[in-house]
Amino acid sequence: MTQNQYGLSRTIDALTKRAVRQRCGFGCVNCGCAVYQYEHLDPTFADAKSHDSDCIVLLCGGCHDRVTRKLLSKETIKLKSKNPKCLEQGFSFGPFDLGVIEPEIIFGTLKCKAVLSLIRILGDDIFSIKPPESNGSPFLISAKLSDRDGNEILRIEDNEWITNSDNWDVEVVGTNITIRRELGDILLSLRSEPPSRLVIEKLEMSYRGTKISANENKSIKISKQTGQQLDAGGIRIEGCQVGIDIVETGLTIGTGGGRVMIESMTISQTRPNPITSRLSKLYPQLSLPPFKLNHLRKIINQWGK
Repeated sequence: MTQNQYGLSRTIDALTKRAVRQRCGFGCVNCGCAVYQYEHLDPTFADAKSHDSDCIVLLCGGCHDRVTRKLLSKETIKLKSKNPKCLEQGFSFGPFDLGVIEPEIIFGTLKCKAVLSLIRILGDDIFSIKPPESNGSPFLISAKLSDRDGNEILRIEDNEWITNSDNWDVEVVGTNITIRRELGDILLSLRSEPPSRLVIEKLEMSYRGTKISANENKSIKISKQTGQQLDAGGIRIEGCQVGIDIVETGLTIGTGGGRVMIESMTISQTRPNPITSRLSKLYPQLSLPPFKLNHLRKIINQWGK
């Protein structure tokens, strides 16, 4: 049925969907799973005259099936919708489907296969892969992805992804995950291609003074606090322990064996702001709310002039 008795279409507009996601914390109100569907709770879709975001909840397939089979009551879901699981625990979660075949990870124009750590910053693995723990089990991906101010927006732990409920918007459509800072401002767009490929379509992040900008089919750009910049139109790394290793004194591409194929790449050096560099060394884990951080940057820039 595409329309109910009042002529209401099943298609929910984007604005209403976003309001529902924000209210529910970007996951199932009952269990917190971030693989969800939109469910008209009260009234049900059959009796609804409009798509009211306050009357719609997010339910995962499992919880939705339990409600349909009357193993989980709608009264329970109504209570859960007042205190969604994701807001209670501070995050939502979901699984990645990876198989027993060595996965290929595409990070903008950086393509890696059989690489244990794709990107390492000051000793921290930003994106890493572990081999199967036993025969027939999948490869395991882990990652720490942050926004432009260094605040974590998505974490992956052994193929389970976890997103912070403090994000402005997290949208899951099929195998795509999109995280927005505000309307039209995409911080992360990620696509899973089961069973052996994961694609970072877009990422704008900062981690301990290093900025990474990645867009599918565009150059990946890495900028260090020291002023060193890498701009790569295409890099393929296979069989290495570390793809890109970023340390205080510089960066290395492809370490620990394997091979590196470079289509185009430039490395340049700009003069760093001495105040910013000093703050980075004194407070490497500095994390402030965006407003305060932007205000601090303005002060630093004035000092540096």
